[in-house]
Amino acid sequence: MDAIGGRDALVRRNTLLLMGAQAALLASAAVWFTLAVVAVVEIAGRERWAGILLALFSACAAVSALLVGRLMDRWGRRPGLLVGHVLLGVGGAAGALAIWADSLWGLLGATGIFAAGQGGALLGRVAVADMYPSDRRGRVVGIVVSAGTLGAVGGAPLVALVGRLSGSDMLPYLMIPVIELLGVLAVLALRPDPMALAVDEGAVHGSAPPRPLRELLRLPPLRAAIAAISVAQTAMVAVMGVAPIAIEDHGGGALAIAIVLGVHIAGMYALGPVIGVALDRYGRRPGLLVGAVLSAAGAVLGSFAHEVAFVAIGMTLVGLGWSACFLGATAVISDLTTVGERGGALGANDLLTSVFAAIGALGGGFMLESAGLGVVGLVMAGLMIPVVLAVLPLREPSPGRWQPRSRGAATVEEPI
Repeated sequence: MDAIGGRDALVRRNTLLLMGAQAALLASAAVWFTLAVVAVVEIAGRERWAGILLALFSACAAVSALLVGRLMDRWGRRPGLLVGHVLLGVGGAAGALAIWADSLWGLLGATGIFAAGQGGALLGRVAVADMYPSDRRGRVVGIVVSAGTLGAVGGAPLVALVGRLSGSDMLPYLMIPVIELLGVLAVLALRPDPMALAVDEGAVHGSAPPRPLRELLRLPPLRAAIAAISVAQTAMVAVMGVAPIAIEDHGGGALAIAIVLGVHIAGMYALGPVIGVALDRYGRRPGLLVGAVLSAAGAVLGSFAHEVAFVAIGMTLVGLGWSACFLGATAVISDLTTVGERGGALGANDLLTSVFAAIGALGGGFMLESAGLGVVGLVMAGLMIPVVLAVLPLREPSPGRWQPRSRGAATVEEPI
């Protein structure tokens, strides 16, 4: 009983520390995206560079997620998360130097460093998923993911305020290393490593050797989950990435951009606990379907509206759709993998997600320049149709348990 109580205390402590690290990550991301997308267009003089910067960001985050995920499976969760938060701080400092030098290539280099850090730090959800059983996994991951909402929502207006009061374009970037010092300290304080507290349950016994990625990808729920978050991320990056440029073109200033970014980030993270509870109670499959519909609706509304209020509503829906797909996919992949597979599987998921997001970001920048924001929204909404078609046939008799699709009428619940 004492051992159980001792483990519970360690799990609670690690969970709170991971919430702190998540808060640092989201605050840093809010600062970066408020500044970098507009800055690259101002330096380069062409809107398509916004898409190029976002595509570079997604590509670097993709490679980092895969490498850090494998590192976490081999050496533990703490080393991988530490690498991520250190790179976030270095990327912020490099961004300040690039702005000081008015250097396009310097800003792109800083973007690559910052993106690599985010790709690693986002895998904090692997550590959370390790420590909780499947019937609590959705809600706890949702709570941790939402932990940094205040910093994320407040980060964008704070950037505008600091820039206005200081008159400096560099100073807001230097907020990132300060924020990430807190993230690094939170990760260093994780004791023991969350991997040592892992609950390994489900279809595959923890004693079995880790399965290669190609074998995991044969599982239809896992494939559908990756498809859902990949398309949701693509839509979010493509629409949200170019929205600040469109708002500025329609006469909106830094405050309008900050408001839209703030409510969008709130949609992404604020309702994480609610979505997590719904995933645990009603299932992962309904969550993925709702996420796809919300993402499509938000992309269309946010792209065709010209008033800041309606753009904000659309971006909030995009954020909510992304949140449902992100948490749903995390739950599905965590349910279907063992501790020795989870980091690599979620890293591979983030790799594929970021690759598709890079394509969407690059295409979004060119579509904005040539056809307008409305076309971007319609294309992104259309991409949700294959996702719905992939998720609908799945059979989930109870949350986190799946039945293989077959022509016969199977009546026995059987996890994949």
